Amino acid sequence: MKFADERQADTLSAPHGLARQAASMSRHLDAEDDDDPEHGTGPARCTVVELATMGFMRVQGPAEQACPQAMAAIREGRRFPLQLVMVCAGSLTLRDASGRSLTLGPDDMALVDGHAGPTLLSLQFVDAWIVGLSEALVARWLQGGAAATGHRLQGDRGWGRVLSAYLRNWEFEQLDRLISPFEKEIIGEHVMSLLSMALAHAPAPAPQPGDAGCGTQRPSMRDRGLHGRMHQWIRDNYANPEIGVATLAARFGVSTRYVHKVFLNAGSGETFLDALRRERLEAAAGLLRASAKAPAGVSDIAYACGFSDPGYFGQVFRRKYGVSPSDYAKKGDPAPEDAGA
Repeated sequence: MKFADERQADTLSAPHGLARQAASMSRHLDAEDDDDPEHGTGPARCTVVELATMGFMRVQGPAEQACPQAMAAIREGRRFPLQLVMVCAGSLTLRDASGRSLTLGPDDMALVDGHAGPTLLSLQFVDAWIVGLSEALVARWLQGGAAATGHRLQGDRGWGRVLSAYLRNWEFEQLDRLISPFEKEIIGEHVMSLLSMALAHAPAPAPQPGDAGCGTQRPSMRDRGLHGRMHQWIRDNYANPEIGVATLAARFGVSTRYVHKVFLNAGSGETFLDALRRERLEAAAGLLRASAKAPAGVSDIAYACGFSDPGYFGQVFRRKYGVSPSDYAKKGDPAPEDAGA
């Protein structure tokens, strides 16, 4: 994706009638919303950050500016055949090339065909995430992904609720500051695993008396047993920096999508990468405690536990234990409780 400026927005191929209608409605509502501090009166912002196989675009601003800018950016992001749209506030109407319309409310989501160039319309100040999904991600996670376009994923129930909460908690500045390839991979795996589960369970069933409202499936005996064997395999192989979800899938003769399904259902929502990182950090903590008696370098311990980037190891270790690896080694005492990672 590229940044879309106002000059690009003026040359869009969207139907002129729709563009004029959206602009007219937006100006009318902007006049009513001038005193609303949440909406503001500044120019639209269409900011983009790319994370390897995924692109995050945050669209905010008056509808007559924000919608054309977002459409231009979607058209320019040719390497993202599918786009996941999530509305953070207000509402947004998506219209495809065939004229079908779909209106999304707060936290609602939908997959759209990026190559077809959907038309975006709104009567309100626009605030939305648009996540571009590469061909590699679509092929690996969303078999028949094109068939999933044009359907609303409700953001207030089931796995759609979990996915919308995950996206809502991200700020553009946080994503833009990411450097580690491992962190970028984790975000991609989280988004795609939650999206695949949301699609697999849509439309969400009507709530029953006593439901907790999250809509998770009860894992089968097979999945629980498979999860246990997979977790043991991770414990035995965490030191290998080359292992990934594809390695695990090949080892157990299942698809990568099924691996994520097993972890999300039988693993209480912990992903494969979460489990791998936890095993590596716990092993590193043990080695750091032992290094108080037999000193070892922090970088050596990071490599021994499967981390290929000592700098990233230091970041996630501090996040989990509340201190740097070197300070932790100086204590030489049992691991404290997680500081929350």
